Amino acid sequence: MNLEEKTKILVDYIRSLNDFEIVKEIDGNYDHMGATITDAMLQAGTTYETVVRPRVQRIQEQYPEARTISEFIKIIDEVGIYKILQWNDEEKPKRILGVVNFFKKENIETETDLKQWLQEINNIEKLKRLRGIGNKTADYFKILVGIQTSAVDRHLDTFLSEAKIKVNGYIEEHQLINKAADQMGVNRAYLDHSIWKYMSKNLNH
Repeated sequence: MNLEEKTKILVDYIRSLNDFEIVKEIDGNYDHMGATITDAMLQAGTTYETVVRPRVQRIQEQYPEARTISEFIKIIDEVGIYKILQWNDEEKPKRILGVVNFFKKENIETETDLKQWLQEINNIEKLKRLRGIGNKTADYFKILVGIQTSAVDRHLDTFLSEAKIKVNGYIEEHQLINKAADQMGVNRAYLDHSIWKYMSKNLNH
């Protein structure tokens, strides 16, 4: 079965679900590098609503000046990454420091800079060499800065299984969600999040 056929099955499946809703807004576009990096790097393997979002909001409120990388680095030096994140485990704060230092080296100061930088394929490959960043987190960074795309996670995996669609790995899943969104005339990131919300809701019932 080719991608076109799989896309048709996915679109038909989504349209057959009475309780499936397309979201009208998503988190992101913070114009705040501290918040963007925190959101992207904490989301894997955590509960977004209770773990990630409150921390992102607190960083925006307590450290409004951390909208640039240079200012975020200053705050990290003064306050300490663990205190900023209110996080005990070492791994994720270390990953965040890795990203912050990498962006500084790449001369990325603002979210606008990051959005431009993420549109170069070579830059994505460089980003994925960092600890804790694979295809999904790289795509999620794009979503956070307002680039239309999807970031496939286990919820989207399960959704495709329920639609009886077999896919060959991340790249095809990613293309499939994006193609379905285009066919439905929906923002790709919104369809991604709509599937995520639908699955989160159904898994919790």
